[in-house]
Amino acid sequence: MRQILTTLTVLFFMSFTLVQAQTGSIQGTVKDSETNEEIIGAIVKIPGTSFGAPTDVFGSYRIDNVPAGTYSLEISSLSYSPKTIPSIVVTAGKTATSNIILEQNTASLSEVVVIGEKIRNTDAAVLAEMREAKMVVSAISGEQIARSQDRDAAQVVRRVPGVTILNDRFIMVRGLGDRYNSVLLNNTFAPSMETDVRSFAFNTVPSSQIDRIFVYKSPSPELPGDFAGGAVKIFTKSIPPESSVVLDYSIGIRNGTTFNTFKQQETGNLHWTGFNDGYLNLPNGFPNNVRSINSPDELQKWGRSLRNNWAPRERVAIPDQRIGLTYNKRFNIGDIEVGNITAINYSNSLTTFNIDRNDHNRYDFINDQPDVIYHYDDVQYTQNIRTGLIHNWAFRFNNQNTIEFKNLFNQLSTTQFVDRTGLHREFNYIPENGAFDQIFRNMYVGQLTGKHTLSVDSDFRDTRTLDWTLAYNHSGSDQPDYRRYRRDIQLEAGDDPQQESILYVGRGVSPDFLGRFFSEMNENSVSGAVNYSQKLDLGSSSSVFAAIKPTLNAGLFFENKSRNFQARNIGYVAGSSAGYEQENPLWRLPLEQIFLPENINNTTGLKIDEQSNPTDSYKASNTLSAAYTSLTLPVGTKITAVVGARVENNIMKLNGEDTNNTTTKVLPSANVSYNLTDKMLIRAAYGLTVNRPEFRELAPFSFYDFNFNSTIKGEPGLRTASIQNMDLRWELYPSANELISVGVFNKQFKDAIERVALFGQGGSGGAKVFGFLNAQSAYSRGVEVDVKKSFAGLSNSSFLDDLSLLMNASYISSEVELGDDPRTLGQSNNRPLQGQSRYIANAGLFYNNIASGIQVNLNYNIIGRRIFIVGTEQYPDIYEMPRSVLDISVSKQFTPYFQAKIGIVDIFNQESLLLQDGNQDGKLDRKTDQVFARFHPGQLINIGISYSFGKRQL
Repeated sequence: MRQILTTLTVLFFMSFTLVQAQTGSIQGTVKDSETNEEIIGAIVKIPGTSFGAPTDVFGSYRIDNVPAGTYSLEISSLSYSPKTIPSIVVTAGKTATSNIILEQNTASLSEVVVIGEKIRNTDAAVLAEMREAKMVVSAISGEQIARSQDRDAAQVVRRVPGVTILNDRFIMVRGLGDRYNSVLLNNTFAPSMETDVRSFAFNTVPSSQIDRIFVYKSPSPELPGDFAGGAVKIFTKSIPPESSVVLDYSIGIRNGTTFNTFKQQETGNLHWTGFNDGYLNLPNGFPNNVRSINSPDELQKWGRSLRNNWAPRERVAIPDQRIGLTYNKRFNIGDIEVGNITAINYSNSLTTFNIDRNDHNRYDFINDQPDVIYHYDDVQYTQNIRTGLIHNWAFRFNNQNTIEFKNLFNQLSTTQFVDRTGLHREFNYIPENGAFDQIFRNMYVGQLTGKHTLSVDSDFRDTRTLDWTLAYNHSGSDQPDYRRYRRDIQLEAGDDPQQESILYVGRGVSPDFLGRFFSEMNENSVSGAVNYSQKLDLGSSSSVFAAIKPTLNAGLFFENKSRNFQARNIGYVAGSSAGYEQENPLWRLPLEQIFLPENINNTTGLKIDEQSNPTDSYKASNTLSAAYTSLTLPVGTKITAVVGARVENNIMKLNGEDTNNTTTKVLPSANVSYNLTDKMLIRAAYGLTVNRPEFRELAPFSFYDFNFNSTIKGEPGLRTASIQNMDLRWELYPSANELISVGVFNKQFKDAIERVALFGQGGSGGAKVFGFLNAQSAYSRGVEVDVKKSFAGLSNSSFLDDLSLLMNASYISSEVELGDDPRTLGQSNNRPLQGQSRYIANAGLFYNNIASGIQVNLNYNIIGRRIFIVGTEQYPDIYEMPRSVLDISVSKQFTPYFQAKIGIVDIFNQESLLLQDGNQDGKLDRKTDQVFARFHPGQLINIGISYSFGKRQL
């Protein structure tokens, strides 16, 4: 990794020393002579050369890298008379401007196809790309991202129709869980830093580096076959529009956290960087298994070598800090246009949540009241630190050839201390429990891509194209010294608590109650893809096939992924003569005194033991090979059909053995669009996709989650799910910046994978075991509405002219059929699919006054209830309840280089609630039903500035 970072640093500073070539540029606009409206897609070219460009959605064009000299321009566009502009003088290092007016010619029927460099991140450009897409797709532009207060991709994508975010980082599309969605970074699979789920953490990509995001909701041969909700593509920025250096800084003040007491475990000197400095690692030379130590003296020595870090440290929570530095460089090397974007981002945030946690036995129907096992009052102190680096290079050799080298690195650390009090009713004690957790996650994505136009016609229309990608991904998760302890205040018959709490020391090793857990996961993958497209000529203009001009598409994909996971459970037991009786005064001492070196011994104190099993560690690999072909069939000017199939061969191995998910799947799909008018169309789509189990879901490894008092267990027998997807959508584009769409969808699942409470498994005191099972079948049906509307021109009010509205909503129905699997005994057979929300709604009202530089954005989001964990008859399903989120931000552009912004996130601060229908009346009542967990996240006030050192300052 150090070599990678060194290489990236050298490449970064190389850009300062490169000398620009002696070329210039031509730019301008193309407008209609009668309406003075901008003409989109007009071709502007220099005759006799390969230089040319189309006009973008604003009617603007730009031709770069033109050698100094005098030229003429030829302009052509559908329904307009062609025009020639003579004597355009190009001077080295300067830009010549030529604004062009075209006259309409309704007799012209020749087709014009846009090629060359396009502006792709504006609202209008993204809407145009959505309209031209062959699949059912939703998207968000970089322009819209810039208007919002969103800091990262996780906050950005929740503005997309049918999309929600789980745990502030995992995506859900159409209400389907994160496992049912594929995520790609610039056309390459994004890695997961999580040991338990497949999801890409969207909060690792800063919003300032996102060019646009597309969410494909219908299958197509060129898309990966492993998804049901959607395939999400995040495009990071490439060649910047100009050279600049941008500095962003903001602070966040969170209600209930900032300026209050914050408790945290001891950390090393480099903790603030987010990297593991080894402070919490096992000592060097620590035995591979404690139970292999035969010498009592050796056992005592290694027990004392572990840190006495069982007491939290207190400090005052300072405001959240976020800083970003972005360097943009655009220059030429000869005739090659080069772009470099390098961004360094750092954030340090604190949260304090007061969480009400409960668990219950089966409802007491006789007395009509819940049977409470425990009621815990958790205070959860969490610090999140992220250090990120983006380093992208792009080389545009000409209009036909571009090569890009993109790099994304993120290092995240999450430090957490949970202080638990309350009452355990079933065992009749007051807990004084705690857990210290520290997880270091890292991710690197490296991509080398090429896009090539192999041939064009006389109007710069692509006839053959080729693009390719080579990628390497790495993700890692390191969890050193996850410590848990349990202290009890036992209640007497009169419920008078004793004066002192007593450390729980089991008669055998019990690392869940008094122990240290260590785990490490490393995952690496290499992948490659190539895509080829060619327009076919079926005959002359007199042929019956003249109206059909098909395009053949074909491609190959390969990915090899490997994971190595290791875990250790080290616990403490009493020495030979220490005893387990409450009267032992040692167990009553403060924790930091109990763990003094003299109390770590084999007789009168504590000694270490280990309960690590062979199944706690595993090695896994997955090889995915795919090939696809499709045919795009435009029939006249109204109908376009894309039909084809994707073949995927997947070989998954766990600890060297094939799993039952080694399969070859043929995945057919068809997408048809019909243009009712120039601004209105209908889409219909069908496709077969799959959903494969992940490594962690198959591995028999069990992990104890202190927060939920539960154990997460894998299921080696999981089967690959298959999904039939059907879509129908009507779309209207009133203008270049507006959209209205209404769609319906239907998905049929076979062997759907769900997260469930395993029947008949669990410990005492409310401890549960959660795992994964296949449901026999399920369906998910829904309707989606999306509106993007500008108020400009609706009245004579200049205020309304600056307003725009974004609104989208989805309503979804789903149901599961369990079949006869005995492991699903007791589950409800008419419930929704686990993780499926019933409804989703997003709304945004935006005010943007260019003259004053003031922007005001109001964003609202809500999701319907969804099953968090599938329960049983004795233990009802756990639902995550709806929660409304309202954000507001105000920004002011004081100068072309300086902007200030202030905003409030989560104005309502509604509670996050997990609920069970304990009395099984078919209703979920926030006041009367069983609360599994609840807390208020707290309002967050962000204050930030952005200063851009423009190209004039460089």
